[in-house]
Amino acid sequence: MADVSNPNRSFDQGLEASAGSANEQLSDDAASLYKGVVELFDQGDYVGAIIEDAVAKFESGDYVSAEAAAIEALGTAENMNDMLPDEQIRTQLGSYEGDRIDRWRMALDRLTGTYGDSGESETAEGTFLRMLAWREGIHQQQFGQSTLACGLFQKSMEYNCIDDATWFLRSLKPDDGHAVAEVIPLLALGERVAAKAAVATWTLALRPKHRTQITDRGGLELLAKAIAQYPDNPELAAAGCGALRLLCQGHARAAQNRRTLTLKLEGPLILICSMQTHRFDLEVQREACGALAAIATDYPPGAASIIAKDGLLMLLEAMISCQDQSVGDAACKALATICGRNASTSPGKPEDVMGAEEGVEEVGSDVEWQVALRQECGRGLAFSLKSLEEQVSEGHRLVLQSLLWATMIFLDDSSLRQQAIHMASSVVHCMIKFPGHAQIQVPACGIIWRLTVGHSARDEAVQNVAEIGAIGPICQAMRDLACNMDLQQLAIGALRNIAFGNDANKTLVVKDGGIKAVVTGMKRYPKDAKLQEQGIGALTSLCDTVGRAAACAKQGGIEVIIGALKRHASVGHIAELGCIILCMFCDDQQLKHVIMKSGALQIAKALSRTENSEAQQWGCELLRDLSDS
Repeated sequence: MADVSNPNRSFDQGLEASAGSANEQLSDDAASLYKGVVELFDQGDYVGAIIEDAVAKFESGDYVSAEAAAIEALGTAENMNDMLPDEQIRTQLGSYEGDRIDRWRMALDRLTGTYGDSGESETAEGTFLRMLAWREGIHQQQFGQSTLACGLFQKSMEYNCIDDATWFLRSLKPDDGHAVAEVIPLLALGERVAAKAAVATWTLALRPKHRTQITDRGGLELLAKAIAQYPDNPELAAAGCGALRLLCQGHARAAQNRRTLTLKLEGPLILICSMQTHRFDLEVQREACGALAAIATDYPPGAASIIAKDGLLMLLEAMISCQDQSVGDAACKALATICGRNASTSPGKPEDVMGAEEGVEEVGSDVEWQVALRQECGRGLAFSLKSLEEQVSEGHRLVLQSLLWATMIFLDDSSLRQQAIHMASSVVHCMIKFPGHAQIQVPACGIIWRLTVGHSARDEAVQNVAEIGAIGPICQAMRDLACNMDLQQLAIGALRNIAFGNDANKTLVVKDGGIKAVVTGMKRYPKDAKLQEQGIGALTSLCDTVGRAAACAKQGGIEVIIGALKRHASVGHIAELGCIILCMFCDDQQLKHVIMKSGALQIAKALSRTENSEAQQWGCELLRDLSDS
């Protein structure tokens, strides 16, 4: 075992023991490097003396002086850059820390390799781990991360071999918070150790109480660096992305971590590159999507950084390359977060049918960001539309449902809806192909609702929706998924938009059982004010003849309208809409009698005294109709 208290002596002993085998087994270039390393660590014992002095200062706790000595030793060590030709390094090592070639790392690999050649594998590993820890510590100190640097310096002398450094990780559990200080430095110790340490860090970060400590120990910085440094390791990528996701949410330092990842560590770029490298790895894709969502949460600069690096398209590609629901769900959540949307957005007020600009984001102070966001959402929508057309024939449900949800998210911006007015055919094909599947039917109804409201091409979109036969599948979905409130709300809104001001479409909705479907939905969810408002609006459009009004009453429509007025008269436009449809029904004496028996007179009197002028007007109108003999 090498004397770990004197790194210079450890080098000397290893070099002496392996000199013969190294000169015989290494190539000419490696032998030249070996000779240079010997000279470096034996040039008048200059570097060795500095390292010995630094170690002594570390052990005594004088980290400031130790840092200066270590930096001096590193500066001398980096002179060996001239000992290796650039082309050779590029061939054998590739890029490291950006475009710069890390000759020091290559030299260290060659040096420790001589120990392995002579049978001293433990000494080789120990030397490699210590030097990596030292170098990372110096780098972190130079970047102002003194706590992280000191931890690396302190732990470096304990690393004798990989098994010795990582043995305790085998039994690590999420509640083992005491192990944070031991785990984090391991992220700097090469690919094999870093992969294990990333899994351990993710395990510990599962408990929110540990995330602040992981952050304080430098876990965020070392995770990001390890993922970027070893991009081809799927275990490291998945665990590292998952740990970054957890560190950006659920604790006091989460907001700071989002800023640090975005502004200092190129976090969005690292995550997107990981997704590109591991396109078909479910765990990497899922965790990277989650991490991107976490970075963008309540942090527009994080979302802007993701947008600038084609992050939206990468999320969409993940849905297709990984045909897995967990990946699709994570990608859709990230899209909704980055775009500032709510993926389960419900229909707005019914009068918006005629072109009000609901759904358009408020323009903040950063106009450029809003323009960039809209442009990227437009690209994302075009990608989704094309992919839907391609995927419908293949019929993979998980891919289709993710693309439908993504499309619905993009269409929350009403300025993009005109771009998608001819996509309804693909949406309806999905509905027909997968009846009863909520994850298909809900976003499909949401897309149709959005296509039929709030944009200049609304009439063309409505006509297209009706002509391709969307009404039947919508009504069928309402019957199949009667207990899904989101679907009922979206479907009722879509039927209302399709029927508004179009007699032919009203007839189609009635023939497909639309009146009964709307009344049934209102009966099932009497406490949901938005659904009730949509339902009354839909019935107002549909029941504009005595026959349809009678059919509505037969299904219990009058009772549900009166119930909505009793519960939600002060919400939205329920009071006005409810009074309007009841006034329409009063044209028939039998329906008027039913309305009176249901308690509408008391409601009309109360509304006639309300402060809401429009509700008061229609309350007075209903009161007059009910008072006429």
